[in-house]
Amino acid sequence: METITSLKKLLEKLPQCEGDDYFEIARNMSIPVEELEPYAFWSEDTYTRNCVARTKDYELLLLCWKEGQETQIHCHNGEECWVYLAKGKLKEKRFETENGRIRKTADVKMTRDRLSYMNDEMGYHSLHNLNDGKSMSLHLYVGPIDECSVFDENKDKFTYKDLEYYSKQGELLTNAN
Repeated sequence: METITSLKKLLEKLPQCEGDDYFEIARNMSIPVEELEPYAFWSEDTYTRNCVARTKDYELLLLCWKEGQETQIHCHNGEECWVYLAKGKLKEKRFETENGRIRKTADVKMTRDRLSYMNDEMGYHSLHNLNDGKSMSLHLYVGPIDECSVFDENKDKFTYKDLEYYSKQGELLTNAN
């Protein structure tokens, strides 16, 4: 498969995908940061989930991270996810549950253009911005995720969380901070 070198090309190819096609597309992405900037919005409080495209089959999100921001430990509600680091430095921590307790199984620094893959059979994960500034990661979910289980450290258990977008198709949403 040819390398996907533009967001336009990615958005043309995604609707044609089925099965392993998504992996091939994700594996062959090399999209310049400049193409993602119209979808990039940041918050002082938390990383942001910016929806680039969504259908019944997939959603493509640009996550934008300020220094020190991170996700909670979470699942993917039965869906597959590929993470493409477009800018900066992220660390991915992976976890599994054992006898009702959560245990870290991996701690990996993501590098530019390195692809990460996650599904619920692999356990849980969290992402952390290690950059001294902003980072951006492109997330391809097959299919869309509206809620997921997140680990609440205060309660020492998983709880459900409704997921929201900070922006959609390059437009900041009114409920965004």
